[in-house]
Amino acid sequence: MTLPTITMPGTSAEHFHSLYARSADPWHTTDSWYEQRKQSIVLATLPRPRFVNVYEPGCGNGALTLALAARCERLWASDFCDEAVRLTLERLCGQAHVQVARHSVPEQWPDSGPTPFDLIVLSELCYYLDDEQLRRTVRLSVASLGTTGYLLACHWKPPFDDRQQETDHIHTLFDQHAQLRACAHYEDEQFRLDLWQKCPLGERA
Repeated sequence: MTLPTITMPGTSAEHFHSLYARSADPWHTTDSWYEQRKQSIVLATLPRPRFVNVYEPGCGNGALTLALAARCERLWASDFCDEAVRLTLERLCGQAHVQVARHSVPEQWPDSGPTPFDLIVLSELCYYLDDEQLRRTVRLSVASLGTTGYLLACHWKPPFDDRQQETDHIHTLFDQHAQLRACAHYEDEQFRLDLWQKCPLGERA
């Protein structure tokens, strides 16, 4: 599946292409204790052993994608960088229940099909978005979740050059949505993780 490249206003596509040109694992997902520990906490926070229809935008080189694939019946993963998509496909070794595509969030937010997403995972993604993109991502995430579906967000806290949004601001926007009920929260000096469940309007606890 080939889609037109759409760049993020705050962080250029060329920046990510240059990162992958230097290394197939720019964030050291295979040898970083932070990445290994974070992934373990993300997976342990998921409230069900298996999900039906999962979406992971910003999949990078597929380290988390591979783990999520073992926990669901259908997984849609995406990244706006060609090399990231290629690496993810290579890591997944043709698992038929996983679709990986090149697209940009939120401009190319996918249609979940006849079955709404029952889990959306936003890991280390939203701080690259500008204000309007972030607001649209919040709206689209909630709208594409099925009834009682879950949304998990996890983001690095310290400053870095590419950051467009503060982690606390990102998570606060999700937390303030009228249809998201907080289910779990973890935070330390390195990252923040929140899990919400969708609820009908007016029924948020």
